[in-house]
Amino acid sequence: MTDRIPLLSEHGVTHEWIDNHDGTFTVASHQDVAPFLDRNRAMANQNDGYNQSRDMRRLASIPNIVLMQWLNEAGSMEILRDPKFLGKKLNDPDYLYLRTAPYKVA
Repeated sequence: MTDRIPLLSEHGVTHEWIDNHDGTFTVASHQDVAPFLDRNRAMANQNDGYNQSRDMRRLASIPNIVLMQWLNEAGSMEILRDPKFLGKKLNDPDYLYLRTAPYKVA
């Protein structure tokens, strides 16, 4: 019997069904975040994050798998609309690798 069955793969995230052999199963999700981290590092060292007209600035680039993790932790899509939640996460030193400019998120 197959222990792992590949499921859909979209937006850079792959999913697989895993039989736990106890009547339960797990769906595991994976994403190669190395390209995101390399790009974030390059952008963080490139400039101050402002566009040419200086009316917008970038702060972070978040891989889909990280967003999925945050959604699973919170149990709600509403967190993505909550600027305080995103600010707290992006200001956390554990998520420094997501930042693309040297600003604290308000």
